[in-house]
Amino acid sequence: MVGAVDLLYRALYRGVLSRMPERAAIAMGQWGLRHVPLDRLALFHNENPRLAITLGGVKLPNPLILSSMYYDTAILRRAMGLGWGAVTAKSITPGPRPGHPEPNLVRIETAEGPGLVNCNGFKNPGLEAYRAALAGLPHRVPLIVAAAGESAEDYVRVVEGLEEFGDLVELNISSPNTKLVYGWSTRPHELKDVFRAVRGATRKPVIVKISKGAPAITASPATRRQRAARARSLAPRRRRQPEGRAAGRPRARAARATPRRRARRRRRSP
Repeated sequence: MVGAVDLLYRALYRGVLSRMPERAAIAMGQWGLRHVPLDRLALFHNENPRLAITLGGVKLPNPLILSSMYYDTAILRRAMGLGWGAVTAKSITPGPRPGHPEPNLVRIETAEGPGLVNCNGFKNPGLEAYRAALAGLPHRVPLIVAAAGESAEDYVRVVEGLEEFGDLVELNISSPNTKLVYGWSTRPHELKDVFRAVRGATRKPVIVKISKGAPAITASPATRRQRAARARSLAPRRRRQPEGRAAGRPRARAARATPRRRARRRRRSP
């Protein structure tokens, strides 16, 4: 049954969605999530206790988590019945943001498969409007609420406003839409103060969403000692070739070492 649904989706994507303009394809997919009751299918309710995990002290039926994509509670409600272990709401800022002008989507093909890259600029209705929307959202699986902003005070305000509606809290410091926030990824001595402030605002488990291009956070002993964050969420980044190294060319050290290793193997051979 699972294999048949997989083939059906691939046929739908390749035959219909991938042939449509990006905006039209996204709109059609979101319409389907809102109005087609896929969550009533028994296929998505096949829970396996062996897949259950605990994240920050919160029990999840499986380790698959829907990433921060939607703030529409109709879509989140439907997604909670589609087999995810948890669902992450879209990052929310203190005030409403209109986001970047369209088009802000591009279709890509990678070795892992087809997909879409977006840069919507933190488009969201703002804290107070979203609090009202989340108040009526049932938790069929754990909900992760996400905070974003332009300062440490913004993060504290959003976390204080949303934490009662979420099972876990995510801090989004991966987005290049705010230079200050993105800069924290390379200045962990400043970021730990944000962790302290947020930790004082909630007792819920905290997840930090960082860019994979921010090694300073994970490498810093000062940041690791804080232990304010119970988990990390890595946002994807485009691969870059190391400076001064030609694509596909081995490093010089490896190239010089190879003949010596071969010579040693020849001497050891009987």
